[in-house]
Amino acid sequence: MRTALLACGAVICCCVVLAWQPGSAHAKTAGLDGTERKVVKLVNRIRARHGLKRLKASRALARAANDHTGDILRTDVLSHSSSDGTPMATRVRRYTGADWVGENIATVTRKGSAARKVVRMWMASPGHRAVLLSPSGRRIGVGKRAGRLGTAKRAVFTADLASRH
Repeated sequence: MRTALLACGAVICCCVVLAWQPGSAHAKTAGLDGTERKVVKLVNRIRARHGLKRLKASRALARAANDHTGDILRTDVLSHSSSDGTPMATRVRRYTGADWVGENIATVTRKGSAARKVVRMWMASPGHRAVLLSPSGRRIGVGKRAGRLGTAKRAVFTADLASRH
């Protein structure tokens, strides 16, 4: 498992990727709001520039990401593990039976183009970049919620990625 944490002033993000070696829908229909769809669109543009297949928006992964984002805000803890201690891979696999899963988390102030800020931030961090540019990734779900982390008003993003199976 690889983790990374990046803190740059008003921006905090972290990522986890887990590859499991075992023995979809369009963004508009995956339950994503406009900002979440923009994250998917920006990530797919970057993947195309790197010769990678685009990620398909997944309703199941969007639910996983949204639920985790809510857990982060509810508990005031920015972590890949759920508040009950469930590891990221176990949590995401409850929504999808994928072999490979990865997750990026970010928090930004609620000003300006949050989608662009978050994707730029992830691409500037080697760990986050590796998750977004993994050839194993085939599906993505994004969850974004506004709330408070500590005493600051924040927008929190979770992007859950998964392989096809």
